[in-house]
Amino acid sequence: MVSFQKFPRGVTFRQVCSPDNGFTLFFQCAMYLGSRPLVLEYYDDIFTHMNEEKKGLGRLRVTLKDNTKAIVDIMNFHDNEKKMLKNVTLSSGEKLIDFYRKLFNISGYDVEFLENSNWFHNIGNASQYYYFLLLHFIAHGVLFETFFDEGISSEDKFTNEVIYPVIEKIKKKFGINPLIVRSYPANQENEEDFYWWSYPPIMNNYIIEYAKKNNLKLKK
Repeated sequence: MVSFQKFPRGVTFRQVCSPDNGFTLFFQCAMYLGSRPLVLEYYDDIFTHMNEEKKGLGRLRVTLKDNTKAIVDIMNFHDNEKKMLKNVTLSSGEKLIDFYRKLFNISGYDVEFLENSNWFHNIGNASQYYYFLLLHFIAHGVLFETFFDEGISSEDKFTNEVIYPVIEKIKKKFGINPLIVRSYPANQENEEDFYWWSYPPIMNNYIIEYAKKNNLKLKK
């Protein structure tokens, strides 16, 4: 990828990235390391509400003025099941990817995006493209990711069957592991988990107004 050729990169890989508090931590850590933040996205990936991270793109966490917490569903999950993420439509009629790009414009984060669907398609399945992806983090950057969390069985299976074998293959060939930094601390309690999915104030307020404008229910 040409994005790695000029300077070291701090990278987060999200099919569609959201500028939530988890992203804020990534951005600050990448800058602290002296790297330039880069967001890899994969719009051709398939939406399924069975994946917690993808479902989270349509179920947003907000904090109301009285400091109570709430969620708001901005899409119909059933109608969008098995669609490519680039084709997912919100209840307002807006495209999912347009909504999140607008949130980033509001956030003011100085970050580069790389929509990487063609690159992934040209290589093959996840066990193939993750090998070439993680090669970038031997010397050219740092990946911020959480591959393993107890109690999330589908992600555990993916990590065990795809990620660990890829890391072992890289270590066997080059003698070192790729540089991967955990995105956030392990063993999160509900309060902490809600925080990482929530948003800084300016975006939090935008989402609340967006929900009211489009007659979306805020569920405490």
